[in-house]
Amino acid sequence: MPDLLDHLHTHFGLSDFRLMQREVIEDVLAQRDVLCVMPTGAGKSLCYQLPAMVQGGLTIVVSPLISLMEDQVRQLRERGLAAEFINSSQPLPVQREVFKRVADGFDGLLYVSPERFAHAGFQAAMAKLTIKLLAVDEAHCVSQWGHDFRPEYSQLGRVRQNLGSPPTIALTATATDDVREDIVHLLNLREPRLVITGFDRLNLRYAARCLDKARDKDFVLNELIKETPGSGIVYCATRKNVDEIAIELRRQFPDRMLIPYHAGIAQEERTRNQQLFMQTPNAVAVATNAFGMGINKPDIRFVIHYDLPGTVEAYYQEAGRAGRDGQQSDCTLLYHFGDRMTQEFFIDKIGQDAPEADDAWISTLKERATAKLDLMVRYARAPRCRRIQILEYFGDESTVDACQCDVCRGLHVEGEVTEELTLLVRQLLSGIARMNGKFGLVAVAEVLAGVSSERTTRWQLDQLTVFGLLKKHPSKQIVSMLHRIVEAGLARSRDPEGLRRPVLELTPLGGKVMKATTAVPGVLADLMPKAGSSSGSSGGGTRVKRPAEAATVLDDVAKLVFEDLRRVRSELAKEHDLPAYIICHDKTLALLATERPQTPESMERVKGFGPHKVRLYGEKFLEVLGGH
Repeated sequence: MPDLLDHLHTHFGLSDFRLMQREVIEDVLAQRDVLCVMPTGAGKSLCYQLPAMVQGGLTIVVSPLISLMEDQVRQLRERGLAAEFINSSQPLPVQREVFKRVADGFDGLLYVSPERFAHAGFQAAMAKLTIKLLAVDEAHCVSQWGHDFRPEYSQLGRVRQNLGSPPTIALTATATDDVREDIVHLLNLREPRLVITGFDRLNLRYAARCLDKARDKDFVLNELIKETPGSGIVYCATRKNVDEIAIELRRQFPDRMLIPYHAGIAQEERTRNQQLFMQTPNAVAVATNAFGMGINKPDIRFVIHYDLPGTVEAYYQEAGRAGRDGQQSDCTLLYHFGDRMTQEFFIDKIGQDAPEADDAWISTLKERATAKLDLMVRYARAPRCRRIQILEYFGDESTVDACQCDVCRGLHVEGEVTEELTLLVRQLLSGIARMNGKFGLVAVAEVLAGVSSERTTRWQLDQLTVFGLLKKHPSKQIVSMLHRIVEAGLARSRDPEGLRRPVLELTPLGGKVMKATTAVPGVLADLMPKAGSSSGSSGGGTRVKRPAEAATVLDDVAKLVFEDLRRVRSELAKEHDLPAYIICHDKTLALLATERPQTPESMERVKGFGPHKVRLYGEKFLEVLGGH
């Protein structure tokens, strides 16, 4: 076995492996199939990049996004490693030239998109090559049970067979048990080594803010961005929200780079916006989930979800783009009950793009999606440790200590389940029960509020004993409270006739609470509307008052050195047309400022540098260090 630490230091400027990296790399070099599940920022790419460099030959890397492969190829070349890519962004003559070099015996990593394998000519040409290793990045895209299924990925098992079934490593940050089984089955992996390093991101501070009024999100969003320096991402569920929020944030923060990103923006503009985000300090991206894989900016200090994602997997992956450098970062979810309706609209559209699909299969997919949405809503609402909820979802039994989520920091708003609250909940449940599961949520709210309408008259709902039972509350407020009742599991909305006319009915738990045989769950402790409340932050929310960040551990001289080093890094980035973080991370600059090496040899020993980077950039950094 080659000296892997020497290769790690020489080619990647790192002094030691992260958790399970060495074991995975040794398995890959032993020609064993591997399924590797590691959280974002844990170093998955190294698990195939280093073996490709050590063993030589051709490594094919299947990568889902053009921006991802281009970014990784650029970083590999900066390290002096051989890497190429073929994708639709290149003119045909360039693609032919790249493939000619590959056919002539290229020794390195070739990145391709899964769509490329759909071309018969490309497959035929690839079949003539000797492939040393196949790496499938973002492997969860294989599975229809995953949160980001892509049909072209489902063909990769057949593609792998056509390529001669080379040793394969499949990598993902998010895969539940059923998704992992799909990956192994669909890629035809042979007795693969399964490596799961866990899903815990210790440096991320998770929080959720539940708001009664959708418009309050804008105020909270502005406050969060104002309080959190550094680059960040604001995720939205719809293109409309992206466009509107980007305009508003540009008005609120004229001194910061604000870029929108969604699939409705022209490809050239999307590419330009992504490059601006990657290269600009303190930039903020407002985006749909189209902005995701390939965002390797290490110093993203916050991710804010303006809208609720559809699954915990999606939330975990998107939030996980914060803090890739290991520094403390914030992940905040803003939730309003209307967010669920948006996700239910997306669920209703499942199968519309595949008219030939089996109705029973589509129904199964919708049921699974709804169940996952329920768990996502529960995460937003439940006053339980956020990290524990995420780990439980993925089946990770890691112990959680010293958690910094909003609940564990005592920032989650909870109150006492009073007799007055208990009465209110039972009145709401009685209203649902008296309407016998034949009417929707709005109709129940109108009856409880005592609203006379054509509907209440026609169906004689105004004759029910619960009519006007909560007339001191506006019907819109009752609608909000009924949504909370549903989220707490005391009632459910279902569409028995499949006509998109959901009706509201009690669950068995709701029936017990209504009959006083079970106590009102604590998650509803803040259901009682507060007089004069204008913030809308009751209703299961969290008031996040962020404590001041701990100061960077640098003495006065080191702080001056650090700023000079940053200036040099910016100059080098412009000179080489690279994002600054590819030159080196802030953590590396801090180490240089503290240790102040004076020779190339001593600089090589600083984590984040290595012989190759010292050769490229060391002289200018040493000039600064020598001056101090």
